[in-house]
Amino acid sequence: MNKKIYKELLSIAFPAMGENLLQMVMGMVDSYLVASLGIVALSGVSIANNLLAVYQAVFIALAAAVSSQLAHVLGKEKGMQITAIVTDSVKLTVYVGVFLGILAVILGPTLLTSLGAEREVAQLGGLYLILVGGSILLLGLMTCLGGILRTLGQPRYPMYISLFSNLLNAVFSAIAVFVLHTGVAGVAFGTILSRIVGCGLLWSRLSISIKPSTWSVDKELVRLALPAIGERLMMRAGDVVIVGMITGLGTAVVAGNAIGETITQFNYMPTLGISVATLIMTAKSRQDSLAVQRIYRIGLGLSLIFMFVIGGISYLAGPFLISLFTMDVQVAQASQTVLLYSVLGVPFTAAALVFTGLWQGMGNARLPFYATGIGMWVVRIGLAYFLIKNYQLGLPSIWLATIVDNAFRASLLYVRFRYATG
Repeated sequence: MNKKIYKELLSIAFPAMGENLLQMVMGMVDSYLVASLGIVALSGVSIANNLLAVYQAVFIALAAAVSSQLAHVLGKEKGMQITAIVTDSVKLTVYVGVFLGILAVILGPTLLTSLGAEREVAQLGGLYLILVGGSILLLGLMTCLGGILRTLGQPRYPMYISLFSNLLNAVFSAIAVFVLHTGVAGVAFGTILSRIVGCGLLWSRLSISIKPSTWSVDKELVRLALPAIGERLMMRAGDVVIVGMITGLGTAVVAGNAIGETITQFNYMPTLGISVATLIMTAKSRQDSLAVQRIYRIGLGLSLIFMFVIGGISYLAGPFLISLFTMDVQVAQASQTVLLYSVLGVPFTAAALVFTGLWQGMGNARLPFYATGIGMWVVRIGLAYFLIKNYQLGLPSIWLATIVDNAFRASLLYVRFRYATG
């Protein structure tokens, strides 16, 4: 039984990890291409991408809700309901995507200006936000369709399409920058075209026909989606406040923290994939409490192994990796601080992510929403502010508070799970 769970968990998790890795690598490639256009373009697109990351978080949460509902129905083998859920998932994605796209077009440059961007930066970033944000429905559909295919037993195909789409994005953007000289607009259109191709390929793979229906969406899907979206937004909004705190610690700390987070982002990649696998498998086995307990234990064990290995390598190779970005002593010290606390927080980070996937798979997205809201806004932000103001601990304050936040969320979700399962 355990061997079967290991195999199924990894068969879902590895492709999800691959997708995350591709997104990270291609994000770096995009940054390189935009950097060739100058610091103004790089700053504008960077700010725009920070805003678009909020949109992406919404679609990731929506895909999680879709996967949970779809996997639960698959476990009961109800074919008609599967078609209905797929149809409603696409409809809900379209509604959310169109709404967010309209917001991006109307508020694009204004949003960047309100964040303190200079006029030229706001113009270029606003243009990028209007084009890529206005077509954000494409990203939503890719995320939703990828989640559906993954849940229906095709976990590798979305990864292959993500690879192909990202390669197209790099090629289109490179042609736009170095051949056509269309600047930021060209990079944006490269992203749009690659996503159109990706959507088409994912849609063609879907073996279920979308049935014609009304404008309404299944209430159960909405019940799962709203708290999941709220949980991601709580986290993203809190991150903005944390960034503001780090900014107040000085330029060297800001740069060092950014470098540290760039390196440590790979630490979390395995657990993000395992969290997706935990969600899907839990939803399929929702009625079998013993199976659910085995799933979370194996998922957590695998997460700890992967994160400790990758985090340990990142920390030990830290001086070399950091030197690739900077030779400034203060910046390097701040980066090393991030690497250290990232390793120290592995048990709590892994547990928080796995238990979030577990609860969403059990059909209860509200508890992770409450845990994240309290953890981020009371524990993390509150403790970080207290330590900075009263003990002047600097950057370690932020990361100590992050560890305590993850420990709080993991403990709350675990205790509630133990109580629910007796």
